[in-house]
Amino acid sequence: SSLGYPIIGNEKNIIGFSQLDLFNFIKNKYGNNRLVIAASGAIEHEKLLKLTNKYFNGDLGISSVRRRSFNTANPVKIEFIDKEIQQVHAIIGKPSAGYKSEERVKTALLTQVLGEGSSSRLFQAVRERNGIAYQINSFLNSFYDVSAFGVYLSTNEKLVDKALGLIYKEFKKLREKKISSSELSKAKEALKGNFILSLENTSNRMIRMAQSELYHNRIKSTEEVLGKIENVTVDHIIETANDLLNVDTLFKIIIKSKNAQLKTAA
Repeated sequence: SSLGYPIIGNEKNIIGFSQLDLFNFIKNKYGNNRLVIAASGAIEHEKLLKLTNKYFNGDLGISSVRRRSFNTANPVKIEFIDKEIQQVHAIIGKPSAGYKSEERVKTALLTQVLGEGSSSRLFQAVRERNGIAYQINSFLNSFYDVSAFGVYLSTNEKLVDKALGLIYKEFKKLREKKISSSELSKAKEALKGNFILSLENTSNRMIRMAQSELYHNRIKSTEEVLGKIENVTVDHIIETANDLLNVDTLFKIIIKSKNAQLKTAA
């Protein structure tokens, strides 16, 4: 998938394309038929319309509507990357539901419970109680039809096996026992609070409106987004945990020093 490539590209393809290549790319990908213009802040609607008509009313071409689908059938693997470093960086994860799916909000709440913030399960188990991680957190990077869900860990190479063991133990707990209503409620309040705070930034408001229009063909209201979060139950969380937290189905990327000998990473 192209999602696996650096956004900026590499030296070879940066040097290799011309100004004409860039113009053709823009015409092919950003035609009138796919263009959404969003604005937020102290703007005058009529003035914005005039500017839009002035600069975008011409023939920008008809861009391709082909959307690449993400292949989720890739075999699970573990990859070790050796570098001249004194600590280990580990990412454990897998593809999950994208923006278009109603399942994404469940994954977002599981991510919150698992490793978002100092009260999360992974922070408490790995860092607070055992003190064996420089950093540990879960993440959910979302796109149209797929998200990257996972856990990031950095620790001393002598402690990485223990840290990974603790992470897998927390995975198992979430798959086998429902979280409490109070824990879910705290996760909901945190997720809703972060969403509401993000709307104080006009750039975030603009991006949210554009994404909503592109992904759902309409602007989702704040009330609708908050309602989707509130409707998630403890049953939804354990179902999502069983789908995402099976160690045998997770990709593992371990960046380590050449001499580090890891046992439980695989």
